[in-house]
Amino acid sequence: MIWRGLLKDAQLGARREPGAVMAYGALIIVFVAWLIRTPNLTPSLFTRMMTGQVPLALAAVGMAIVLISKGIDLSMGSMIVLSEMIVLVWTGPLHSPWLAALAAILVTALFGLFNGVLVSAVGLPALVVTLATGSIAAGFALVVAPKSVSGTLPDSFRNVVMTMIGPIPLVLILAFLLPLLIWFPIRRSRAGFALMAVGSDDAAAFVSGLKPWLVRPLAYVLSGLFAGLAGVLMAMSTNGASASTTNTFTLNSIAAAVLGGVSLMGGRGSIAGAIAGAFVLTFVNSLLLAWNVNGMWAHVVTGCILVLVVGVPYLVNQARARKVRS
Repeated sequence: MIWRGLLKDAQLGARREPGAVMAYGALIIVFVAWLIRTPNLTPSLFTRMMTGQVPLALAAVGMAIVLISKGIDLSMGSMIVLSEMIVLVWTGPLHSPWLAALAAILVTALFGLFNGVLVSAVGLPALVVTLATGSIAAGFALVVAPKSVSGTLPDSFRNVVMTMIGPIPLVLILAFLLPLLIWFPIRRSRAGFALMAVGSDDAAAFVSGLKPWLVRPLAYVLSGLFAGLAGVLMAMSTNGASASTTNTFTLNSIAAAVLGGVSLMGGRGSIAGAIAGAFVLTFVNSLLLAWNVNGMWAHVVTGCILVLVVGVPYLVNQARARKVRS
């Protein structure tokens, strides 16, 4: 009975979110192409690759939740860097990498709450607020570690994500399990329903008795939470970073969410689709490297994918609207 219920939910979700289905179809194609170009792949190599790429999947989940609520979070990349630096630097003073990781996640969740309050309660534009708080988070990261940091994490902590569960890397399981454990109960609750309703239409949600200024901050808190988790995984995989290093997590997380069928207009999308979108970008970049294409072209490809995913549906809708008017 349980499996029948899950299958029914999956079928219903596929009908509601065709973009997510298309993203998983694209993921299968890109993954198979990458496997063909990587004949000497070993479990150890695959695990190392996933350890470095799963943070994008978590960042995409956080961004997807904010986009569904009809918002945007341009502070995502800076919060990830801040989380990473907190883990690397505070492990020593706290005498535990796990406590440092918890502190990092709490800090980024508070940043998310700050974003949510300014956007929802105060009424400031999300674009401006998150751009500003992103700068603040980047500044705090420099305060935490003005110089590059490396080699501060014990092997026992770092090796956790290198664990294999049968033939599957633990870090790959975490990419799906963490969002499932955090978002799924919320999505099935009244808060999750309210979040989707607010993203679809603020006015209709208000008339229905919902309060957008109380609901929308939850999306930004979750965005900060997933940014913190992504930063922790980044620290575990690299064991070193510089707070002054620029990153592309913000753009890539938006691209991954939209590629996974999440609407920039709010109210539609799924975190499952966002995860698929993140891995599509990951394997596209890996495929470029397998073809000996300069890695700098990955940014160009990501931008082009984002333009296509956003632009094509818009042009199709415009064409349909003109046809209806005529």
